[in-house]
Amino acid sequence: MKATDWTRGVTPLAADPAHEGAGLSSQKDYTPEIVDFLHRVHGKIRQDDLGDYYYEDVSTISLHFLLASSLPPKETLWAWYDYFDRECSESIYQTLPPLRDEALLRILGVCSFQWDAEVVRRTGLVFLSQHRKEVFAAVEEFLTQRLEAHRQMEDDALRGFLTPKHTWTEAHLRREVRKLQTRPFSREERQAVYRRLESDYLRATARHLLDEAATEAFWKHPPPELEALRARFQVLRNTFIEEAMRLGVYVSREAYEWSHWRQGREGARRTRRRGTAGARAAPRAGGLHAIAQHFAVLGLTPQATLAQVKAAYREKVKEHHPDSGGSVPEFLRLQEAYEFLLTQVF
Repeated sequence: MKATDWTRGVTPLAADPAHEGAGLSSQKDYTPEIVDFLHRVHGKIRQDDLGDYYYEDVSTISLHFLLASSLPPKETLWAWYDYFDRECSESIYQTLPPLRDEALLRILGVCSFQWDAEVVRRTGLVFLSQHRKEVFAAVEEFLTQRLEAHRQMEDDALRGFLTPKHTWTEAHLRREVRKLQTRPFSREERQAVYRRLESDYLRATARHLLDEAATEAFWKHPPPELEALRARFQVLRNTFIEEAMRLGVYVSREAYEWSHWRQGREGARRTRRRGTAGARAAPRAGGLHAIAQHFAVLGLTPQATLAQVKAAYREKVKEHHPDSGGSVPEFLRLQEAYEFLLTQVF
């Protein structure tokens, strides 16, 4: 786009007779116009039934608003173009999210007209680095409480947390820690953040940040203020692995994947199974020894009935289940034998 296109229909500051020949000291103070401008693009906030704050209109500062405002547009427009198009490779027609309010103030700062930056900052219509630090400090406080509550669990509570499926792998632990880290903040926690801020616009922006902090994408590249907290959650995951091994509820990734592979193969066999329910299938040649081994795991002989197999399995589970103090390998061996006899023999 040519330079003339950027300023078409715009009256330069020098063309205003009130400014011709006037020095810097006699220039008009445009602070009221800037504040009015921010009220129109940032001041429309609504509150829902749960007490959360939202933007009534998307916070938008674009070429349209700059040309429609009463600010001298020429200097502002070129500073905007230099920052967002040349430096950040973003279109001037794109919206300016609230987290870039600092960039807006920097752009106004290099313009030639007069304005009072302190007055603009006190309006509560710009989200500044100090507000960002307050929100992230609250995020760190809330998540640290979650982290410490799980790190200090007693053995019984920890075993219940680690074993919803009676076995645990590193992949499960990583997923549980991620869920703990990204669980949405409660209504009370959000209200505590809102009480720290003095305007609805700042509260709506804080709500936006709290929502972002409850996503996995946020924690892949967290802000510098929360990098140390992410490291603490990684330490928590390693602690859970050590505790799971100590409590006897940890299964290696290799054993877990092998178990799923075996279950998939046996599931395919079940779909191909023929014969009447409850009747024994004729064993393949060479498979008698394997069948006898599976019966032996349950303490039975190959002449045992289906009812005897089920009864023996129930008794063995009480002895070998990890929640009852049994070892995970023995429990998995028992499961394998029982599933094999049900699907391949009976």
